[in-house]
Amino acid sequence: MTLNLGLTWSYYGQPANLFHDSTVKTATGPDPLWNPALPLSVTAFPSIPAPWKTFGPNIGFAWSPSANRFTGGDGKTVIRGGYRIAYDPPFYNIYLNISSASPQVLLNTLTGTTAASLPLLSAPTGDNVRQQLAPFLQTGIFDPRTFNEPSITPNFSPDRVQHWYIGMQREVTRAGAIEVRYIGNVGQNLFQSINGNPYIAGLANLYPNLVPAGMTPCPAAQAAVPLAVGRANCDLGIVRERTNSGYSNYNGLQIEARFNQLWNQLTLKSAYTFSKTLDNSTEIFATGGGGNTNAFAQSQVNNKGAEYAISGLNIPNNWYLTVMEQLPFHRSQQGFIGHVLGGWSVSAIYSLSSGQPYTPSQAFLNCGSGGGACAAASNANPFDPAFNAAFVGSDGALRPFWGNPGAPAQQVGMYAGDACNYFGITGTEPICQLPATSLVSLNGLNATSLPIGSYNPAVVSKSSVRFIANTSIAEQVFGTPFGNVGRNVLSDFHTNVVNIAIFKSTNITEKLKVQFHADFINAFNHPNYQSIDPFIDDAGLFSEFTGFANPYVQNGGNAPLPSAGNRSIRFGLKAFF
Repeated sequence: MTLNLGLTWSYYGQPANLFHDSTVKTATGPDPLWNPALPLSVTAFPSIPAPWKTFGPNIGFAWSPSANRFTGGDGKTVIRGGYRIAYDPPFYNIYLNISSASPQVLLNTLTGTTAASLPLLSAPTGDNVRQQLAPFLQTGIFDPRTFNEPSITPNFSPDRVQHWYIGMQREVTRAGAIEVRYIGNVGQNLFQSINGNPYIAGLANLYPNLVPAGMTPCPAAQAAVPLAVGRANCDLGIVRERTNSGYSNYNGLQIEARFNQLWNQLTLKSAYTFSKTLDNSTEIFATGGGGNTNAFAQSQVNNKGAEYAISGLNIPNNWYLTVMEQLPFHRSQQGFIGHVLGGWSVSAIYSLSSGQPYTPSQAFLNCGSGGGACAAASNANPFDPAFNAAFVGSDGALRPFWGNPGAPAQQVGMYAGDACNYFGITGTEPICQLPATSLVSLNGLNATSLPIGSYNPAVVSKSSVRFIANTSIAEQVFGTPFGNVGRNVLSDFHTNVVNIAIFKSTNITEKLKVQFHADFINAFNHPNYQSIDPFIDDAGLFSEFTGFANPYVQNGGNAPLPSAGNRSIRFGLKAFF
């Protein structure tokens, strides 16, 4: 048996303290950026301790049972296993977001006659523009909390992953082996974007049971800035915070077969993975499609338990096959025939895998679509409109409600009362004459070519639609403002790709060899789509990039849209000397 033990220590420092140093210098200098009457705790970025306890132990072993009366081994089997802890530092974009917002910078906007009097300079270089606009900068006045602030938690640190595996490899021929492995890992302290100071006045007023214990809306009399009114912390405004509150786990079964130089010419390798990945946030940014569809939690006060679901990285089935064949004839390339027929080789890789998960979301169908309980009054809006407008859009990462999980994924319903407010013009349209809780097809409303005033929407049953739009009446029907559809309940189209390469190497002289190659990308022209439209708002539509749960709209290769996945053939010629 071979046993390996190790211990690593990583030190990544705390790059965010560069912002602390620069903002302190600005706040205490002769020309302060912010109101000098404010304390440094407000006008300067906080100093954050650098994490140093990033110790990563690791252990691994390999054991091959030898031939004896106890194990009966023949030396052709190897059992391997191991465990380790690893860390990964925060990446550049986290700090880039901080560098472009308060209190690091101050945004002044010039409008009206002032802006009109400042035409673009003929030489708009940095120095010239700064000289032109310097008289209009309003420094030493504002409070940074009145602007949108990206920040990080006081204990921001690298993420951590515990990884373990055990597997057995068995030699089946002199040229080949099969290996079976179980691999698991748990991610902790993963990076996540959250609402750092959620607005909760509306939620507490309408759904007090959804507000965590001890969290109360800030009254106007105690708010440090107007933006703090109704929020959880009276001393802050609108804050997008990067935290270590993400977590995940992965379990996978991997099977691999390898055969090298069969008959002195053929190499084969094939592997299959069956796995499952769960998390509460796949990463800190949004994709707007497959993967991490939304960066933020649906609820401004619950970014953990309610978000824990299938990961955007979950690919449950993944199989590939690689082949490399060196054609055996005329390898020595003797004579003219040998040079023409010798030196050929073919390689191919076939990849077949499950589609990428995505989350059904809402872009414009929101709290305001139905009025009523989601009126403009701050205490009647259960969401955080100001935060969403600054960092998310619409009502954030709002998800729909379940209709029938067995119905076609593209079928979406909407309550007539909400649809009247969303589609109605005068309020006299046929859709506005239906009972408010009648369920109508959003697909039909979107797809009709008739004026909405003359279109008679079809009433549908809950069992005929997969999802129901999360708008005002829906929230009253289901008794919650947050959709009961989880993250990543749908999957994009699967991947099915065969790539083939043909090589011809010709020996011209002892020191010169020419290689011709032809590459066939997606050789069998299987459709493979770019991503997916995750927004139920687009149910029933079909145009480029617009059509909920329909991969065909994402440049997949089926008429009438162009394809990003069609077969392509490339030729090349190389000389080696």
